[in-house]
Amino acid sequence: MALMQQSKLNIVPGFKKMEPAKSTYHKFDLKNLWEKVLSGDKDALGRLFNQCFDSLYGYGYRITPDSENVRDAIQEIFFQVWKYRKNLSVPDSVEAYLFISLRRELLNKKKASQRRDDIDNKYYLEEFDALISYNNWNEILNLEEEDSKKLKRSIENLTPRQREVIYLKFYEGFSTEELSQILDLHAQSIYNLVFSAINQLRFFLDN
Repeated sequence: MALMQQSKLNIVPGFKKMEPAKSTYHKFDLKNLWEKVLSGDKDALGRLFNQCFDSLYGYGYRITPDSENVRDAIQEIFFQVWKYRKNLSVPDSVEAYLFISLRRELLNKKKASQRRDDIDNKYYLEEFDALISYNNWNEILNLEEEDSKKLKRSIENLTPRQREVIYLKFYEGFSTEELSQILDLHAQSIYNLVFSAINQLRFFLDN
């Protein structure tokens, strides 16, 4: 296992273990890096890794709160990108592609030790609300100062699926189309989830 991890580190130049934080980058830059990776540029792979790591880590940790497991999964998806680069094309959204890959990788690991029904019920964790900026929520919901004090408790009353879609939309900034790809849901289902989550938050805040 150590040898496998070392081989992955070698093909991700500039790899470093960093603390999770919100990444800032332009999607155009990611596409440029992706194209360079597909052409065999290892330095571009390292830059892509470092630019996307924080957001991927933040999302992955909410699926499974195991730091090493999440880091291993992130390395694995970049290892697979490099290994199969000649068979890959440029996706509409590089970021969404990586989120989909990470989500699948982490859930596949859970499948190995749990029944699918257990995963459906348990893999969505309360951590989905942990790092959301409550100032952002205040702005999204047009909250008064006194209402913002109820916000954390209100978010905890959302379903896990609602917390996930709200996190991805308002914290990571994914479009409805990208959310459909990541969560494997129709666009209308995404609209419904967001609409119901916002309405429930308002209800919990008003009562």
